Amino acid sequence: MSSCQNPDKAESKPGCVSAELAAELAVKKTFAILGVDIDQPAQVESLRESLRFVDKLRQAADRGIMTFVSAVVVLTLAALIAGVKFKLEGHG
Repeated sequence: MSSCQNPDKAESKPGCVSAELAAELAVKKTFAILGVDIDQPAQVESLRESLRFVDKLRQAADRGIMTFVSAVVVLTLAALIAGVKFKLEGHG
C-alpha cells in the first residue's frame, strides 16, 4: 500500500493531497458537463434514477430483440416444414 492510500500518512504528503484535490475537481467538472451539481443530493439522485431507467429500457430492448429473432426462426422453420410437406404430398 502506498502512502497516498493510507489516510494516516496522506496528510504528511503534499503530493497526495494535491492528487486528491485534482481528482475531486475532475469529478466535479465531469458531472458539471453532464448537468449535475454533485453538491446537490437531489440532482445526484435524479441522475441515478435516469440511469436506472435507461438500464431498464436497455434490458427490455434486449429481451425484445431476442423475442423477435426467436419468432423469425420459428416462423421460418414452420414455413420450411409446410413447404416440404406440401411438396411431399405431390402438390408441387
